[in-house]
Amino acid sequence: MNRIKNFFERKNLDYALVIFVSAVASVFATYYSYTKDWILAYGDAESHLNIAKRVIDSLTPGMAQLGGIWLPVPHLFLVPFVYFDSLWRTGLAGSIVSGGAFIVSCLFIYKISLLITNSKLSSAVVFLAFALNPNILYLQSTAMTELPLIAFLSASSYYFLKYLLEGENLLNLIFAAFFGFLATLSRYDGWFLVVVEALSLVFLHASKLDLRWPLNLSDIKEKYSELEGKVVLFSTLAFLGVVLWLAWDSIILGDPLYFAHSQYSANSQQQSWLSRGELPAYRNIFLSAAYYLFTALTNAGFYVLGIAIIGLFLFLINVRLKNRYLVLLVLSAPLMFNIFTLFLGQSVIFIPPLTPTTFEWGLFNTRYGVMTLPLLALFFGFAFHKLRNFARGFMIVGLVFQLFLFASGSLPIISLADGLAGLSSAKHPQAQDWLSENYDGGMVLLDDYAR
Repeated sequence: MNRIKNFFERKNLDYALVIFVSAVASVFATYYSYTKDWILAYGDAESHLNIAKRVIDSLTPGMAQLGGIWLPVPHLFLVPFVYFDSLWRTGLAGSIVSGGAFIVSCLFIYKISLLITNSKLSSAVVFLAFALNPNILYLQSTAMTELPLIAFLSASSYYFLKYLLEGENLLNLIFAAFFGFLATLSRYDGWFLVVVEALSLVFLHASKLDLRWPLNLSDIKEKYSELEGKVVLFSTLAFLGVVLWLAWDSIILGDPLYFAHSQYSANSQQQSWLSRGELPAYRNIFLSAAYYLFTALTNAGFYVLGIAIIGLFLFLINVRLKNRYLVLLVLSAPLMFNIFTLFLGQSVIFIPPLTPTTFEWGLFNTRYGVMTLPLLALFFGFAFHKLRNFARGFMIVGLVFQLFLFASGSLPIISLADGLAGLSSAKHPQAQDWLSENYDGGMVLLDDYAR
């Protein structure tokens, strides 16, 4: 174990190695998904590709084709690649974007761990726990938007935590706000992250106010001015994406909240489930937490989750790490967001065995669980960092064994299963096959929403 530790602590384990290994993993996973015809298993993957394609190739091309429901940044990244019909038809355009995001995610998750543990060996374990997860490896081969979001969340969190832990460098705060801005234009999870970061910033600087009697008003005024300035600096950029999206929906669709309550919004779709009594987590915080945590478990694997819980405990009692509660708050933003949206009825997850068998569908949105994988991988690595040699060896053996269970099919790759057989799977109507054999040119009227 000491030899392995010495190898990883040497200077030759730099960021380039993380990038290289993650790039190799990305290429192999994408090739495997391509050979299995899984890249377009999700109906939404096809939709994301088509949205980007319509921006440059349709009867009315232009930016308005981005629509007003799904946030635009992932589609804008797709545009240069869907220009090539072969990449668009095969879905490999999405693989390029998500694969690149996967590499960026791996790098920043590694850097976050290095920031917290100051150990290259422990950070390498964090990297492997995340990068070798089969659910992540599958989703990074598709045009789904989870990997771009994870990349921006990880980058924003890294620079924000760097601000918290290594001195209040304004450049780190600006970088955190910039990547938060990109996250807010990728998925709505990003909106919650920048709110959490802004509140953490307020708490950090508010805690410096000396409110003991007698009050030092000049010192309070100075520290309050510092708080106000840094919050405004961060928020101006971080929340710009939210403002731009509200303005976009207002200008293009006549309603700034079109994304929230139009007939194509997630809220409207959830109402149909609610009317049938098939929205079990709605306004039930315990069921909301149970559904999401179980979904996170099935994506991460029972072993990684179990060790991560130990790592969380060790993290909380680590009094030497300053601002550790704020660090935990920022890293937990995706977890809190998903539980919160389940509670509000803004999202739904169907997953066996929690979902009643009487429901029309038993598998839906299980990929949402991958949003906790960076957090779980980080705490898995923190446990590795704090434990001794025998326990470390046991952890590595357990991680390898869990990967074997995924590979052998003993543990389901739940995000793939939803794409292949769940409600998320692409539906191919018979008309598609007929057109493939008989189409001879000209216009065709179709309903892209219902396919």
